[in-house]
Amino acid sequence: MDLLLIPEESFVTVTDRETLSLGDKTLEFIYMPWVHWPETMVAYLREDKILFTCDFFGAHLATTDLYVTDEARVYEVAKRYYAEIMMPFSKIIRKNLDKIASYDISVIAPSHGPMYPRPSFIIDAYKDWVEGPAKNMVVLPYISMHGSTKKMVDFFVSSLVKKGVAVEIFNLVITDIGKLAIALVDAGTIVIGTPTVLGGPHPYVVSATYLTNTLRPKAKFLSIIGSYEWGGKSVEILTGMIPNLNVEVFEPVIAKGSPSEADFEALEHLAENIAQKHKEQGFK
Repeated sequence: MDLLLIPEESFVTVTDRETLSLGDKTLEFIYMPWVHWPETMVAYLREDKILFTCDFFGAHLATTDLYVTDEARVYEVAKRYYAEIMMPFSKIIRKNLDKIASYDISVIAPSHGPMYPRPSFIIDAYKDWVEGPAKNMVVLPYISMHGSTKKMVDFFVSSLVKKGVAVEIFNLVITDIGKLAIALVDAGTIVIGTPTVLGGPHPYVVSATYLTNTLRPKAKFLSIIGSYEWGGKSVEILTGMIPNLNVEVFEPVIAKGSPSEADFEALEHLAENIAQKHKEQGFK
């Protein structure tokens, strides 16, 4: 009523699983609150086996193709849509994947992006993003002002790779924040790299950490690396910003100025710890 200025008497309120006959067609309405709005509801057109999914399974893709014709292209934009919008609601989405499992679906028609003539393509992708284990991968958003943090990042990434751990690196000066969100879908570990600015983390790092906490990825581990000159509370501030993450926090590595041999040894130890934890978790 507020958005479209339609009077209340023009609306018909339906209950979960209620049907509406259109004559030769029947719509069944299925409640899916908080995917990703409180009023989300999908509709199943029984005769044609089409599931109209509202925002569920959506993709931000402007195309003249009515149906998905390039699954690889759509997979990427659908994963970005999931990462940026749906990932905070992954536990609720898991329940609703079960809710539609009993329906015979020939086409999925979301409100964003093309329709899926092969529903299993997007359903299986969501099952992996929501229910699948995290991967043997570290996501490392960072920024470096005078090169010290960059030296630490370069050494640390090399050490992780030698130990068989994949790394996705995001220089926050130039990063497409949506691509960072995509990487967070699969990350087993998140490591944040920051210099110290006026006693705390760099503002770009604060923004990326806030985003990560909001998106609630399924990562199991987290740590912080970086540098300072006079002192500060970067570690305390950043660890206080992640109450939504169910992670084990490894001992941070914070160097005074340019990293010393002792700092590089600590980074090597952190990389070894991450590699070992990933093996224990069975990350692949």
